[in-house]
Amino acid sequence: MSLSRILARLIMVPVGLAFAILAASLFLSFAVLSMEPTTVGDPVLENVFTVFSGIALASIFGSAVFYPTILGLIIAEIFSLRSLWLYLICGLGIAMLATRAPGEPMDQIAIGLDIRALASGLVGGLVYWIIAGRGAGIVKRTLDNKPKSL
Repeated sequence: MSLSRILARLIMVPVGLAFAILAASLFLSFAVLSMEPTTVGDPVLENVFTVFSGIALASIFGSAVFYPTILGLIIAEIFSLRSLWLYLICGLGIAMLATRAPGEPMDQIAIGLDIRALASGLVGGLVYWIIAGRGAGIVKRTLDNKPKSL
């Protein structure tokens, strides 16, 4: 285990997490905006509003999902879990955890928001995997402990 590998992981994990949360929030902002009929006639103004609301939503979601996400990332780094499916499933679970409130009434709007939130979790998991998840693991791989297929 080299010091440069540890430093690279210490930089890539927070960067990947920040971009994953931002991408999921922007996706959710555009998805929620597509649910409502447009009230402003200017599409540029709507897009600017959506981007800024997505950035604000990233801070809210980031604080809501921080601890479960960090726990999952620590487990993935320790066990060198690099599967895309793992990060997609974790993104789904974390999005469900962040957006589903107990006792919330189930109507058409809530179901539509839940589906969009789950899709944003997929986007977040994919972005994290692209940036940092493919190289997960603090243990240097040798021919003896390399997995059979990646």
